[in-house]
Amino acid sequence: MLHTKRQKFVANKYSYHGHSIGTMSLMKRPGFNFLDSYQIEAPLDAKAGKEVEKLLSKGDVAAYISEPIIMNLGVEIPTQEYWIIVQNACKKYGTVLIVDEVATGFGRTGKLFASEHYNLKPDIMCLGKALTGGYGALGATIMTEELAKSMEVDFSFYSTFGWHPLNTTATIANIKYLLKNKNSILKNVAEMSKYFSDRLSIMKFKHDPTIRIKGLAIAVEFREAGYAQEIVNKSLKNHLLLSTLTPFIFTIFPPLTIDKNTAEKGLEILENCI
Repeated sequence: MLHTKRQKFVANKYSYHGHSIGTMSLMKRPGFNFLDSYQIEAPLDAKAGKEVEKLLSKGDVAAYISEPIIMNLGVEIPTQEYWIIVQNACKKYGTVLIVDEVATGFGRTGKLFASEHYNLKPDIMCLGKALTGGYGALGATIMTEELAKSMEVDFSFYSTFGWHPLNTTATIANIKYLLKNKNSILKNVAEMSKYFSDRLSIMKFKHDPTIRIKGLAIAVEFREAGYAQEIVNKSLKNHLLLSTLTPFIFTIFPPLTIDKNTAEKGLEILENCI
């Protein structure tokens, strides 16, 4: 808002970007109406991209915010056309492109950043979670020099919980490890992604599933409400941790370093619970 002098935002319907007043308003959660936000519905294809372009063409949208691949929509994978249209529209109409890589960053989708799948060059990138490898609580906001300079006078970057020595030390160590072992980690993600995809595709679920996989971000969706929760409940009793996202979807987010033996054991438990 400060950079563009605009007041409106565009986001994806039912997306998630945190629990602050601003982000809850952005996502139009009940009781939070502090921002003027328009919501784009999945599927995120060329048609949805044209809808975003039409909104931005009015010249009054401050920013469009999205994960490159939307975890909270059950690993919703936008088409290449969608992101080409949206990124070009942001540049053409002066809308800030904010890419949320908190859940998708650092290898989860098979690239170091999910933005790489679409050659995205965001104005702002939000990072967290895997930034510390789980050994500390830390987030980061990276932005272009132009955008940062526009906020030097009238905006203050400050955090009550910022600059914690243990968290920053964990972050630096984790990033060094990731960079040193990037090729082997991403190779394992690719191999295990294929293995999960192959195994899940032949499982005899009671109801036909839609399986979405990008790297080791995995979602299984059914048309029948409740079946996903039934599977998750049975899996938990058998010591396999899964999570329901909605009454129709359960997700699997294995460690990026998972080996085939561990994956096989987990998938055997899942298969016995369906």
